[in-house]
Amino acid sequence: MAGAKLFVDKKLAQGNIVVFSKSYSPDCKLIQRILAEYNLKNLLYVDIESRQDCTQLENYLQILCQTDARSVPQLFIGTKYIGGEKELIRMHESGQLKKVFEENK
Repeated sequence: MAGAKLFVDKKLAQGNIVVFSKSYSPDCKLIQRILAEYNLKNLLYVDIESRQDCTQLENYLQILCQTDARSVPQLFIGTKYIGGEKELIRMHESGQLKKVFEENK
């Protein structure tokens, strides 16, 4: 898992808005459509499905996000975990996601 940790930590250290996702996932596609509404300039999608260490990445993200599920999408701003699919939809519908992005420009 050391390689997966290094890969994820390096992506998060860039200070961007980072979404770990899989291209075939309907949940990830939905979140991509939602995030497109915000016209974010510093948004980075990291597609993990084609990586050989995909399982290790999912395991590390599960630890990092402190969730029970090894699922994507997972959104971070810098090193701060914002949420997965359900949280992001709820935040988008309530207007909270817009506030989070405005606070972290």
